[in-house]
Amino acid sequence: MEHRLRPPSRRGILAGAAAGVATVSLAACAKEKDSGGSGSGGGTGDLDVIVIGAGVAGLGAARVLADGGKKVVVEARDRIGGRMFTDHTSMSVPIEYGCQLIHGAKASTWDLVHKAKLKTHHVTTVASRKQPGDPWVRSERQDGGLFGQPAGAIPPEYKNYRVIGGYDQVLVPLADKLSIRLNTVVKRVEYSSSGVVVNAVRRGRPVTYKARAVVVAVPVPVLAADTIEFAPPLPAKKVEAFKAVPQDPTMKVILEFDHPVIPEDADVVQDASVPWWLVNGSKGEPGYKGQIFVVVADSPEDTKRLLALPRERRHKEVLDVIREITGDPKLQPVKVAEHEWAKDPFARGALSPYDVPEADAIYEPNGGTLYWAGIITESVNTSRDHGKKVAAQVLKQLGGR
Repeated sequence: MEHRLRPPSRRGILAGAAAGVATVSLAACAKEKDSGGSGSGGGTGDLDVIVIGAGVAGLGAARVLADGGKKVVVEARDRIGGRMFTDHTSMSVPIEYGCQLIHGAKASTWDLVHKAKLKTHHVTTVASRKQPGDPWVRSERQDGGLFGQPAGAIPPEYKNYRVIGGYDQVLVPLADKLSIRLNTVVKRVEYSSSGVVVNAVRRGRPVTYKARAVVVAVPVPVLAADTIEFAPPLPAKKVEAFKAVPQDPTMKVILEFDHPVIPEDADVVQDASVPWWLVNGSKGEPGYKGQIFVVVADSPEDTKRLLALPRERRHKEVLDVIREITGDPKLQPVKVAEHEWAKDPFARGALSPYDVPEADAIYEPNGGTLYWAGIITESVNTSRDHGKKVAAQVLKQLGGR
C-alpha cells in the first residue's frame, strides 16, 4: 500500500487513527451543515456519491468529490471527526481524546493548518530525573526523537507538532460547504453496477439515500462487527479480512491540575519505572496557568489490565503514579477525563495496527459502485491522503474533473 508510512513503535493514540467516523454520518454538497435527508420514499436520486463516515478519511474523500463537481452526501454521528475528538468544554483548554499530534514537517495535514491559519507547538523537550526530589534534567530533541524513537536517527518527517486550540480545527477547511447529515446511522447498503441505495436511521426515523456510488469510511472494527448490512453480501475474502485485523488496545487518561506539576517547559516526562507515556498536553496554550497531564498506555498487557478496572479505580492508579513522579502524595487534579474508544459503538477501538497484509482485500472496490477509504490508516495525514486517493478513483469512474 503505497500511501502507508510506518511510524516508529509506541506512538499509540498520539498518532491517532482518524480514519472513518465514530458513528455513521452523511455530508452533502449543499449550503446547510445539517440539512435533512429524504424520507423513506427517497428523493435524493440526483446524488453522485454517498460517503459513509465523517472522519478525516471520509471528509477528505468528500472534499475532493465536491471540488470535482459531484453532488456528495456525507453521513455521520452527532459530530464530525471520527477518532479525532477534541473536547472544548470539559477542561479549561481543549483536550484530545484521540489523535493528538501532527507527525512530520511534510505531513499533508499542514495545508489544512495553513488554510485555517492555525498555530502549532513543536514537541521537543523531554524531562526526566532519577527519583522524586532530584533536579529535573531536560533534553532538547530537535530531531523529533520522542515516543521511543532513537536520538539522532529521526528524519524530519517524524518531528511532532500539536495544534494550539484543538486538533479538530483542521476539519474546518475539509468540511467547508459540505452539508453534513449528523445523527445518521447507516443500517444497510444496497449496491449494484447501476448505483447504490443507503438505508439509515436519522434522529429516530428511517431515511433513504440514492446515488451513483458510495464510499465507506468507517473504522475496521465497526465493519468487523457487521453493524452495516450489505446487499448483496460482501465477498467472503473481504469479510474475513475485516475480522482478521487485530486491534491494539490503547488508552489515554487526561488530568487537569490548577498549577504545573511537571516542568512547564517539558513536553514529555520519561520515567523508566512507568510503562506509559506522560505528556504535557497544554504547553503552548496562551495565558493558561494550569497544566494538562496526558497519560497514554499502549502496552497491550498493561492496557488490557487498566481497561478491565472500574473507571474510578483506573483513574486512581494513574494519579498515584503521577504523585510518585512529582513527589507530592497529596496532589489532586481539578478534573479527570477519558473516552473509552473500545466501548464507543462507532469506533470499537482507539486505533488500527500499522501494517495489515489483508489491505488489498479490504480496499478492493465492489460492483463498480462500492469503494473503501481509510478503514485501517493509522494517522490523520494517511487517513486524509487515502480518502483523497479513493475519491480520485471514484471521479475517474464517474467522470469528473
